[in-house]
Amino acid sequence: MTITRVEKLIYGLEDMDAGANYYRDWGVEEVESGPECTIFRTRTNQTIELRPADDPSLPPSPDPAKSTLRRAVWGVRDGPGLKEMGSDLARDREVKDEDGTLCFADESGNGLGLMVADPTETDVEIIPHNVNTSEPRMNVVIDPAAQANPIRIGHVVYAIELADREKAVAFYLDRLRFRLSDSTKTGGDFMRCEGGHDHHNLFLISRADRNEFDHASFEVENFDMVMMGGKFMKAKGWEADTTPGRHILGSNYYWYFRNPAGGRTEYFADMDRMDDSWEPRIWDESPGFALWTVDDATL
Repeated sequence: MTITRVEKLIYGLEDMDAGANYYRDWGVEEVESGPECTIFRTRTNQTIELRPADDPSLPPSPDPAKSTLRRAVWGVRDGPGLKEMGSDLARDREVKDEDGTLCFADESGNGLGLMVADPTETDVEIIPHNVNTSEPRMNVVIDPAAQANPIRIGHVVYAIELADREKAVAFYLDRLRFRLSDSTKTGGDFMRCEGGHDHHNLFLISRADRNEFDHASFEVENFDMVMMGGKFMKAKGWEADTTPGRHILGSNYYWYFRNPAGGRTEYFADMDRMDDSWEPRIWDESPGFALWTVDDATL
């Protein structure tokens, strides 16, 4: 009964062409294309599915015409675990089986799903660093025009109403068996899958007055690829939502862009990893967003 990762993201879009072009430039593989459904895939076999906002197969949205994430599907380690989780969830909410994906909503009304995870192995080329007399990168230069090719979807983030925070977090911790990594009383809650080690696979941001999807994050190899990928996106005309930097909670390098499919996407690299020996940190005040950022004038 173990969730291991994000398995699928399903968006409802106002402009299918813009959404598809964005993800092409983002660097994920396009595996299906059409006016009613376009599908992209990461190197570890997670999928991003784009559908028109008025597609009747999509779960409801507070604003059906708005482009946004309509369902995040989580991968479960095996079939028996999926069945067990579905039975437990059905005690207090509607759970629909749609071709092997169990579909339901969380405490904030966000569309969710569970399916058996189907990961594929991928070779990740780690480019070594030269330091002083350590010279592992000999006669190898860095490609100055590289486009990012994200390895995997690392996490999803929602804003939730402050009044719903306690029950929203409890649902993921108690019912879906996520683990708490960090919690800030003024910010939100960072949680990781039971079967994973990322500092967070899910972040619920506390907001005074709204529930909405915020962003999905894609892992790349290193800081160079965060920068190269972002540089490529800017050259293609896509709008950055932040400058590059390094987060405090999670410690990952980041660069966020505005996604016409809804919310934002983030390139990330070198996130903190935790296991069950980690003691969650409870912060009275948020320690802040970034250890450092790059000044926009230099980009």
